Parts: sequence; structure tokens; C-alpha cells
Amino acid sequence: MFIIAVLWTAFFVVNFNIAMMIPLLPFIQSDIGLSPGQAATVLAAFPVTALIVNLALGPLIDRFGRKRFIVTGAAGCGVVLLLTAGAHSATLIALGRAATGLFMPMIGASVYAAMADYIPAPARARVAGYVTSAAPIAFLCSMSLGTFLGGLLAWQLPLILLGMVALTLAIAASRLPATNPDALSDAPITAQAYRRRLLSLSTDGGASFLLAAYFLWAAATFIFLGLYPSWLVQHALAAQGPAVVGTMLLIGEIGGLIGALLSGRLIGMFRHPFGLGVFVLAGTAAVVLLMPFGNGMFAYQAIGYALFAFGRDLTLALMLGSAMLLVAASQRGSLNAVLNAVYQTGATVGGIASAWLYGARQDFLANAGLASALLAVSAALLWRLTKVSEPASDPS
Repeated sequence: MFIIAVLWTAFFVVNFNIAMMIPLLPFIQSDIGLSPGQAATVLAAFPVTALIVNLALGPLIDRFGRKRFIVTGAAGCGVVLLLTAGAHSATLIALGRAATGLFMPMIGASVYAAMADYIPAPARARVAGYVTSAAPIAFLCSMSLGTFLGGLLAWQLPLILLGMVALTLAIAASRLPATNPDALSDAPITAQAYRRRLLSLSTDGGASFLLAAYFLWAAATFIFLGLYPSWLVQHALAAQGPAVVGTMLLIGEIGGLIGALLSGRLIGMFRHPFGLGVFVLAGTAAVVLLMPFGNGMFAYQAIGYALFAFGRDLTLALMLGSAMLLVAASQRGSLNAVLNAVYQTGATVGGIASAWLYGARQDFLANAGLASALLAVSAALLWRLTKVSEPASDPS
């Protein structure tokens, strides 16, 4: 239970950090007078740095152990977040976010690799669902705390709270068992080793299909989710008001929590661990495609968003939890890090595409149509994965 709690907290910190800047940015702009360009820099500083760091971390995590990087990353994030809360200029805040992008991937790239180190293979799908439930809970907390604390008190408070949680995580993670030496890599850390490791992951049949499916899923998620709240407030549910729409979205995230918690039980119903993903992604694609046709229908949008969140977080638990079955124990950190980098890239591409598509068509048909198509292709890739890669036994 202690190990699960530490890994859950680690994944919570990662997701809270990603989501919290969305509600905080308007209050930061109001407090220190950020220009649109400065606001964009503050938002971009973390994902740009994190993308590069994720690609660099994998072989290091596999060589020196997942526990070490969770402790180091959590301690570094705790200090940086507290320093960022004390910043009073756009430059210092952007630097703080970039520094967070250096330490936070150490946690994110280690969580599911560490889970494979500590949790027996038969229980991993269930535990992955527990750990992934941190994502919707982090979203709920970050949106509500960001809005209420940032608006009523000070925008610095969520950063301070997250910094304290990160420091607590560092202390707790230091008590985790050491990584089994047999699960570590003894390969030298050279440019050639990096190239060979990344090439092997990108060309291996099972891993390559998973990486492609994960990229398309991430892009589709943000193509849909990026401007969906704006469409609701401006058009679909304009008569309800922003407060009602915000409450609907927060309650809808309970669907995501249920999806994450049920993932472990549902995976057991399929011969191949990724077989469930084919059906969930196809169902999510259908839900997303139908959302624009519920203009003005509150119950329609509330149920649809809850179903979307259910499929999104169930898929996240499935992909990250079962991914470690595709590689040897000494490559888990590398695969986890590459998955993080793929997610960052897909989310960035999806966010940019979301804004462009919504600008072209404010009836949301373009966003929903492209997101649905990408989810369908992602489902097809997972189906292909089930044909080329048999479920692996515990590699450790």
C-alpha cells in the first residue's frame, strides 16, 4: 500500500503541474501585467523543456534506478515551485517553469517503470488503474484550487501547495526499496547508446505501434478538449453561464476517475492487455463525433463529457500500465520517458490544431471530426499491436 501511495502521489504531482497553469494564467497576467507574448512564453517554457529532458532521461533512469530519479525530481520540483511562487516578473516565472520542466520529467518518466519494479505482473493492470486515478483527481483539484485560491487569495498559493506536496513525495520516495540490480541497464551512457535505444524502441513492432497510438490519442484528446470549454461557454451552453459549464466539467471528471479505477478489472476480460483499448478508443471516437450535435442540450453534453473522460482515463491507464510488458526490465525507464515525450508532443500539436480548427469552424464540427478520426486510427494501431505482440511474461 505504501508503494502504491507514493506512485499515486508522484502521478498526481505530474498531472497537477500540467493542469494548474490554465486557471492561474489570468490571475498572473492581472497581477504582474503579462503581455500576450509573455503569457505564451510562460506557458511554453515547461513543455518545451520537458520534451527535451524526457528524451535525455530514459537511459539514465535505466542505468541508475527509478527510485533515485523520483526522489531527485520531487525534491528539485519542490524547491523550484516555491521559488517560482516568489517570482514577480515574467522572466523569472518563465525560468521557474523551465526549471520545473527539468525536474518534473524525472518523476513522470519513472512512475510506471517503478511500478513494474515493485508490483508483480498479475497485479500491475489493477495497480495502474489506481495510480492513473491521480490524473482526474489532479485535474479536479488544480482547476478548483486554481480558480478559488488564485481569484480569492493569491495565484502563488497553488504553487506553494504543490511544492510542499513534492517535497513530501521526495521524503516518502526515499523510503522505497532500491531498484533490483537485475532490472537496471549496464550499458554505457554514450551518444551511440542513446541512438541505439531510441531506434530499438521506434522500430520494435509492439513498441512502435504503441508509441504511434499514444501520440494520436494525445493529439486527439487536446484537439477536442482544448477548445471544448470555450465552445460550451460561447455557443452550446451559452444560456447556462460559465459557472454551470465549469461545474459540469468538474463533475464530468468523475467519469475519468471511474474509468481509471475500472481499467484493471476490465483488462482481465481480454486475452491481450491492449484488446480493451481497441473498444474503448472506438467508443470514445463515437462519443466525440456526436458532441457537436448536442447544441443547447445540457444533459447531452454532461453525459457525453463524462463518457469522454471515462474513455480518456481508462485508455491512459491501459497504455501506460501495460506498456512495460513490451520491453525488458532494463528498458522500462527509456520507454516511460519516450512515452512522456510522445505525450508532450501530441498534446502540443493537438492544442495548436484545436485553436486553428475552432477558428475555422465555431460549430466545433472540425474539432470533433478530426479528434474522432485520430482516435479511430489509434484504435486500429492498438488492434494491430495485438496481432504482432503477444502478452509478455514478467521480464524481471
